[in-house]
Amino acid sequence: MSKFKNIVESITGSEDFSDIKSSSLRDFLNGNIFIKKVIQKQYGLLIMLAVLAFFYIDNRYYCETQITKETRLKKNIEDAKYESLTISAELMTLSRRANVIKMLKDRNINLEESTTPPIIIE
Repeated sequence: MSKFKNIVESITGSEDFSDIKSSSLRDFLNGNIFIKKVIQKQYGLLIMLAVLAFFYIDNRYYCETQITKETRLKKNIEDAKYESLTISAELMTLSRRANVIKMLKDRNINLEESTTPPIIIE
């Protein structure tokens, strides 16, 4: 416990800490806080934090665009699936025997249905 007290006393007694402690909101808004000795020692850390924040924001934007693209593609796939089902159902109704005979009669094509069954060749 005494080591912790020694560390706290050395921090509170240091010139750098008292310099920060004496600064006010006005110094912060003016930018004078950046000329303090403690902050000047931490420029590398501040730059690293800014770069990490930039990458974090960029990554989030990229993920949001990917999610938007994914939902758009899923919707397109679903639309194509339903269109395919509709077309296959229409083709099934058109290819039925009764519908084929009706279409032939409507177009006045003189084709008749065969009366002999097909022969299976083996």
